[in-house]
Amino acid sequence: MARIPTRAVNLTRQLIAITAVLPGADCTVRNGELTCTVRLQPSPASQTYTVHLTYRHGLRPKVTVTDPPLELHPDAKALPHVYPGDELCLYFPGEWNHHMLLAATILPWTAEWLLHYELWLVIGYWAGGGHTHATDDAISYAPSRHA
Repeated sequence: MARIPTRAVNLTRQLIAITAVLPGADCTVRNGELTCTVRLQPSPASQTYTVHLTYRHGLRPKVTVTDPPLELHPDAKALPHVYPGDELCLYFPGEWNHHMLLAATILPWTAEWLLHYELWLVIGYWAGGGHTHATDDAISYAPSRHA
């Protein structure tokens, strides 16, 4: 059995915190893994996204958008700020830790990522900061100063 880190938030407590914030969340804890499907609308003008979250102690939370499918900006070859499998990149290493509530960190950060994604679809560059996860020619991250 995997060792649960000291001060780690119990998975059932994580589930309770998520469903307190998002009563429509469909969450379960089974075999040491928390799995949630939630619906997020990053702003009143945004569409609603179905997001899948999985978390196991000792691993980073994994977040993917399951509906609607994420699209590419016409000038892009890849989605910005995602890991392989279109897992969202939500924070810098060390910003999230197992003693934090997912409902107070990962879920708001997911909504923020979705807001930056919607903006990227319109303006063609990622305005949300962070590190690149693809080659520089695949994604624009800032407007060119030499246009």
